[in-house]
Amino acid sequence: MRKSKKLKRIFVLIMIAFLTIFSIRYISFPQYCKEDVTHDISKIEIHMIDVGQSESILIIQGENTMLIDTGDIWSGKVVSNYIRDMGIDTIDVLVLTHFHQDHVGGAHKVISSFNIGEIICMDNQYCSTQMEQIWSLDIKIAKNVSSIFHCSKISVKSPYTKSGKLRMFMLGEAKVEFLSHENTELVVNNKSIVTKITFGDFSALLMADAELNVERKLLESDIDLSADLLKVGHHGSRTSTGEEFLELVNPEYAIISCGIGNDYLHPHLSVLKKLEKQNIKIYRTDIDGDILIISDGKDDDLEIVTKK
Repeated sequence: MRKSKKLKRIFVLIMIAFLTIFSIRYISFPQYCKEDVTHDISKIEIHMIDVGQSESILIIQGENTMLIDTGDIWSGKVVSNYIRDMGIDTIDVLVLTHFHQDHVGGAHKVISSFNIGEIICMDNQYCSTQMEQIWSLDIKIAKNVSSIFHCSKISVKSPYTKSGKLRMFMLGEAKVEFLSHENTELVVNNKSIVTKITFGDFSALLMADAELNVERKLLESDIDLSADLLKVGHHGSRTSTGEEFLELVNPEYAIISCGIGNDYLHPHLSVLKKLEKQNIKIYRTDIDGDILIISDGKDDDLEIVTKK
């Protein structure tokens, strides 16, 4: 028992040392953003930032901003520059869907570069791997310490309310709902925070890295999964996007974040065939680069802009 406690103590010290070195090496301070960029308060913007084989999605509704995931360590700067180019200096809500490096590796850079209203992520007690513990420790530092590590102390929340229900909140005029966060899962991908965003008659379902097991549980629930836009789960891996699930969501458009010539062969051919079978228009960061979807919440047709 004593040996176990000693090993835990050593592990925590190693993590703190790692984060200290990481912070000093990558320390950044808020920079001036572009002031001439405006965003139509009557519309919602969903930006899938091209961060290679990782993921980061920026949501803008008028003056309100939410970032879902931050890409990996190497794309943190890309994400920060993109946000700054949008004329943004404050991120109201930063959602970290799960503690995999390709989704939270850039969090330190983002947190160090912008004013953050609050962070929503899994509780530390549900972290089951050493890497999850490292990223969780960095968020704990953000919550408790105002120093060279981050710009200021940040409120950190669980995806759940005190009553045990998954959170729902408004981002301007858009409703944000967390539909799933399987904290008891051993598979880290299935701990992903699944998010649905509704703006008027438009809705988007963002699956993070949730796999078939999560999809099955969602199908068994009474949740309305229908959406105009689907952010395909797990970068288009064959471990996600089951046929029954896809039929129920019934999206018109699908977006996939994946890197050019990635080793995982994402998106998988079987997933692409399922999407094509339902005549879903597909956009991919490896082919299309940055993807911007704009909706006024009224018209059926979305405005979609890509930039490679």
